Amino acid sequence: MRVSVVTITLLFATALTAGINTNADSPKEAALALAKRARKAKKSGHNAQAYLLYSEALAIQPENSGYRAQMVLLQTRAAAESKPLPPSAEGAQDTPHVDIPPEDLYESLTEKEVAEARQLNDVPHLNASREKRDFDLSGAPRVLFDRVAQAFGLETIYDGDYPQAGAAVRFRLSGVDYREAIHALEAATGSFVIPLSSKLFMVAQDTPSKRNDLERTMAISVPVPQSLTTQEITELAQALRQTTNVEKISWNTSAGTIVIRDRVSRVIPAIAVLDQLISYRPEVMIDLEFLQVGESDVESYGFNVSNSFSATYLGHILNNVITAPGSVTNLLSFGGGKTLVALTAAQVQAMFNETISTSKSLYHAQIRSVVGQPATFHAGEKYPVITGGYFGNVPANSGTVFAPPPAFTYEDLGIKLKVTPYVHGMNDSALDIETSFEVLTGSAINGIPVIGTRSLKSLVGVKNGEWALIGTVTGKTQSKSVAGFWGLAQIPVLGQLFRQTTTDEEDSNVLIGIRTRLLSMPPDQIVTKRLFVGSDARPLTPL
Repeated sequence: MRVSVVTITLLFATALTAGINTNADSPKEAALALAKRARKAKKSGHNAQAYLLYSEALAIQPENSGYRAQMVLLQTRAAAESKPLPPSAEGAQDTPHVDIPPEDLYESLTEKEVAEARQLNDVPHLNASREKRDFDLSGAPRVLFDRVAQAFGLETIYDGDYPQAGAAVRFRLSGVDYREAIHALEAATGSFVIPLSSKLFMVAQDTPSKRNDLERTMAISVPVPQSLTTQEITELAQALRQTTNVEKISWNTSAGTIVIRDRVSRVIPAIAVLDQLISYRPEVMIDLEFLQVGESDVESYGFNVSNSFSATYLGHILNNVITAPGSVTNLLSFGGGKTLVALTAAQVQAMFNETISTSKSLYHAQIRSVVGQPATFHAGEKYPVITGGYFGNVPANSGTVFAPPPAFTYEDLGIKLKVTPYVHGMNDSALDIETSFEVLTGSAINGIPVIGTRSLKSLVGVKNGEWALIGTVTGKTQSKSVAGFWGLAQIPVLGQLFRQTTTDEEDSNVLIGIRTRLLSMPPDQIVTKRLFVGSDARPLTPL
């Protein structure tokens, strides 16, 4: 029966070659036309005819692995269906050459089919029975693959260079599914499997050249969180190359995605590793509270003595009428007659005033960040500071002089806090804190105000959910002023009767409290996936 099938192949191939005008059409077009006829024959149930058509298409395009796979798939069915034919007479006349009709070469596509063709297809995966089975087999690799595939409802085809026979292999397993059974058989026979559809897979020898030629290549883009920096993405790419041997990795900065392209056995593990690297960064909510307490005590006490006096003449000149100013009271007179003079008496007023004030202000803020990502908080205002301008006098006879506008920048006044969180489990966290407090000192140099700065940088450990005091800003002001009658106010002891004393004491305190709360689980609380990738020489192909 095997000899007759070969005879049919040669005769029918000769007839098909004679029936196609290869000069009029390119080899690719001729192969496509034959493949289309083979598909129609297969759908009609003529497996032998489909086998021969695929063999002729493969003869025109030997590098097409799809035609070879279809031939191997139809080989058994064609042998059972075909009948032996008598040998053809030599010198038989060739059939006339005919052109391939356009309808046989090109198929009409609908708009839906065109839209579906533009979309990328997923890599084929096997969809076999989920039941676990036991195996106790012995035989050549082809026999073992066929029997294991039949046990799970699958079909097999083999690469053209895969050996027809080989050393017998003892294959014994119990309680395994189809993935475990196929992977174990790959290791036992030195082969690797390429899924072609949900029920069909190809078996080839596991060599570097065969993997490069037959294993499918896929390209995929993985979105990257915006919180990752350029340095972190570069480190991720290096980690993927070192762990999965992926060769082509690129970063699309505009779309924020990482693009990976390589063989399926490398890309699938790379995606799983990348997903774990970028997903398990816990988020932290940082609560900040600024408590400002201010106290002020102002006291004024002493004797208020008038330090100005007026003199009024009250003497008689030419029998004039003596009149005293209406606004003057408490006069002291001296002399008599024409020498009568009155002086206003000093007025003394005892005084005591005290003003006590207390203020408390509480500012609450929340910052949300991820581990290793700094978060900044600023409470205050932005003050414009001139950094450049035109200064100097312009001569009067110089005409119009262009004065460029001044250049200035905005400085942050107030409290500025920069926090970088790090999580150490469910209970503890570490915070890298940089705090600065900037105020105007009231002085200026060349018109540029002087800004006073106080800064603090520390690394603290806190308990999650508990408040911690990380810093304080304190200030204390004391002032005293004395006013009174010149000369008399400086007399010891008695000078208290001729002066007023004012004291002012101000205290201000700012307390900075912080609390961390976890919004997502830290990495040590998440069970990572186990990845079976095989060895560098024999990676596992996803099924």
